Amino acid sequence: MNVVVVVIDALRFSDVGCYGREDEITPNIDRLAAESMVFEQAFAGSNKTDVSMSTIFSGKFPREHGVTHHGTVHTPENLERIEQRSPTFLPEILQEAGHTTIGVDWMGRWHEWGYDHYGVDGGGLNEDPESLGELAFGKVTDMVTDLPRPLLSPIMKAYHRYSGYYDFRVNCEELTDIAIDRIEDADDPFFTLLHYWDVHPPYLPPEGYTNGFENDYDEPLDGYFGPDAKGPLSAAFQTYATGDQTTMGEAKAAYDGAIAWVDEQLGRLLDHIRETDALEETMVIVTADHGHNFGEHGIFSDNVGLYDTSVRVPLIIHDPRKEHQRVEGIVQHTDILPTVLDYVGINTSDDLRGNVLPATREFAFAEAIEHRMQMIRTDDWKLIIPDDIEYLRSQYWYDGDGEPQLYDLTADPNEVRNVVDEYPDVVNRLRILLEEELDEQNRIAKSGQSRGAKIDDEDMENIKSRLGALGYADDDHV
Repeated sequence: MNVVVVVIDALRFSDVGCYGREDEITPNIDRLAAESMVFEQAFAGSNKTDVSMSTIFSGKFPREHGVTHHGTVHTPENLERIEQRSPTFLPEILQEAGHTTIGVDWMGRWHEWGYDHYGVDGGGLNEDPESLGELAFGKVTDMVTDLPRPLLSPIMKAYHRYSGYYDFRVNCEELTDIAIDRIEDADDPFFTLLHYWDVHPPYLPPEGYTNGFENDYDEPLDGYFGPDAKGPLSAAFQTYATGDQTTMGEAKAAYDGAIAWVDEQLGRLLDHIRETDALEETMVIVTADHGHNFGEHGIFSDNVGLYDTSVRVPLIIHDPRKEHQRVEGIVQHTDILPTVLDYVGINTSDDLRGNVLPATREFAFAEAIEHRMQMIRTDDWKLIIPDDIEYLRSQYWYDGDGEPQLYDLTADPNEVRNVVDEYPDVVNRLRILLEEELDEQNRIAKSGQSRGAKIDDEDMENIKSRLGALGYADDDHV
């Protein structure tokens, strides 16, 4: 009973072929989908990577697992809260049950709890993780990224402009090689996480991968960046800020090329599993941590709102015991952990409220970092409640006055027209559901018991330097 979880960072559900994308951009994901459960309405619990990854692997919402910040702004108080709420992550559960646990990712900190083998250095399980050159380069980079922000920003911009691309990520080809090598070396049963970052900014697929991806996005990007715009600071570190991508269309074509590249590499992984006759005893899950924006709602790149472009995700689950089906009802990231545990035959704990898929939910819940905004979404309606109005008004994408937003998803699936004043009964009903949900989450949060595992300061600084190179300067940036 093996398990493989693939998280494709920032992959929009609408850009996957089995979700309606017309050109052949994801043939390998689509092939897997044809023999899997495909969830039409799957939602993240947040719009940020740290928070969403924690939800996927704990089966809990942000208030419950305690990860409510993102990027490099994890203060000692934040880290203490994670330890106090004591989430147990899927790799820890499976490791205890006898699985070889493999994480091909570099997020570190609490994300690496429970793995026998974690990281993106080296290939197989018995290889030297870092060369002397890599260690030396890491030391230099750590020194540079410790500089104050006014000094760091121009250095990083110049580095990306003149040296091309280096942001501590291995690309999808290298990541797939590492995963295959480690799976080959692993004892059965195994659990493997692959976290592909290539679809996340900067979008830099190899030459030729953007061919054929045409779009109508002709808006210049300079309105989102620069001294007169409140666009994401992370843009200062990205390729499109150096002039390589000057329009939304060029950025979207590069994004699409990155999707095609990742899909090709995922196909290599799936072919390896098929060729070793392991697919019939392996659950394979493909999802994204959050969505992505290309100008919708005045947002580019940053996933800062709770619109479907930011929180609706693809979710495909190959369960060898089940036939292909398309599930129309609402599901969430919190349902992944119970589904995996059901597959491997482990009972879930009492504080998990996730379903064993394909069971569906009455509504989806999502929350922005630090409780600044909450969302509740049914099949027909979405209610967004702003909480931290002062903060929201400082953001480039927010032009509201602090009032709730209600969208009639039947008549307005793109969430353009706020009808909060027209349907007070709907607003009241959804508010009650939201309040009940938050009450339950707060109850679960208070019931957590402090755990022994600590977040090492050196590990935190190492990951901080990597996130800084990507543009994760603080909790405002994706």
